[in-house]
Amino acid sequence: MIPSSTRHRGLTIIGIVALAAGCLAGCAPEPEPTPTPTSAFASEEEAFAAAEEVYRAYNEAGNERLAGNGSPDPQDFLIGTALEGDIEALRVLDTEGLTLEGTVDMLAFTGISAELASDATVTALVCLDASATRVVDSEGVDVTPASREETIAQVVTFTGSMTRLQISAETAAESDECP
Repeated sequence: MIPSSTRHRGLTIIGIVALAAGCLAGCAPEPEPTPTPTSAFASEEEAFAAAEEVYRAYNEAGNERLAGNGSPDPQDFLIGTALEGDIEALRVLDTEGLTLEGTVDMLAFTGISAELASDATVTALVCLDASATRVVDSEGVDVTPASREETIAQVVTFTGSMTRLQISAETAAESDECP
């Protein structure tokens, strides 16, 4: 049998430990809240405007490259299959001894869809006027195919955020979709 004073002291110690544990539990830091993902853009219109701005800058850089200027580099605006396609096109031109001359003008930019998540995806129809460009061989002879369309329609996909939207894919569309 345990003497009453020892049992009382044991219960007191258990009570103090329980009370302290209860108090300390209230002092434990709460887990960090998980941030709620925010949209990259407030609206589709904002996403389309940002994508159009990126495409215009990319087109200007492309025209600078056609003029023989190295800066800005149009590849700075590309990622994924769009970048791979540009690298391959430059390789083919170099292998065939061909160069492009002239300028390409953007005729129209029409937003198709926009996923406004933190990693946004924007898709648009871009219509280009390539009538002022030509393909020239190593002798300086114009070898532009006679069947080439002067209006080029592309479905362009952009990915990224409000601060860094890039062209990730370009696929041909029907030129009759352009104005």
